[in-house]
Amino acid sequence: MDLSELDSVINQKTVLVAAGLASNGVGTINDAKKISMRTKEVGALFSLDAVQAVPHIYVDRDYYDADILFCSTYKFFGPHMGAAIIKKGLLESLKAYKLACATDDIPFKLELGTQNHEGIAGIEPAVEFIASFGKGKTRRERIISGYEVMEEYENFLADKLRSALKEIPEIKLYQAPEGVRKTPTVSFTIKGMNSGDAVRWIIENYSIFVAHGHFYASTLADVLGINENGGWIRAGFEPYNTEEEIDEFIKAVKELITK
Repeated sequence: MDLSELDSVINQKTVLVAAGLASNGVGTINDAKKISMRTKEVGALFSLDAVQAVPHIYVDRDYYDADILFCSTYKFFGPHMGAAIIKKGLLESLKAYKLACATDDIPFKLELGTQNHEGIAGIEPAVEFIASFGKGKTRRERIISGYEVMEEYENFLADKLRSALKEIPEIKLYQAPEGVRKTPTVSFTIKGMNSGDAVRWIIENYSIFVAHGHFYASTLADVLGINENGGWIRAGFEPYNTEEEIDEFIKAVKELITK
């Protein structure tokens, strides 16, 4: 993100700033701390979309001074649920558009009906899975340590794939420059090939699941002019992925290009 004009973009007229911590399309981790600091200087509210970041890096809401933080538990090994973490005073003051008979009690004021209790029960084990990679006396310490272990390993895998793809002339990688922090999200296109056709071939011939499209980063994909050709091919990594899987994926891509 170009933050060179941050002071003019966020000014005394600003009421709310909404920013993404990590790109769902190309994996860039943005300087949300800098955006938050400027937001607070003008007395505005700061909302942080951490959906793509939480699966890969430790996110401390208070570090970013976020009034609202969004994430999805299915992104970090949990059930298919969304989470809105809102400061109590702000949540109490927010008007929720709902049935007149629905309660204004927290957190039910934002619910459209009965909560997904079985889904809620599945969130804690997902958090414990992340903590299981770490060390420490408290769960918080284990979570932070676990994320450090995960990030190091996932970045090792992602860097290996990026290095291999860079050597293939037909591949175009979409990523921030070297030195910019990223999630292990590797997005690329293949010259002269529709991305949808490419991923279907890889799935059918190698049983490797990769996806294609704009991944909700539709504006970026429009600007780059790739939507009309199936968008990006996107490969992502989690702690359970292996080097052998990367070798197999690289083999699949090379065979696809030369077939």
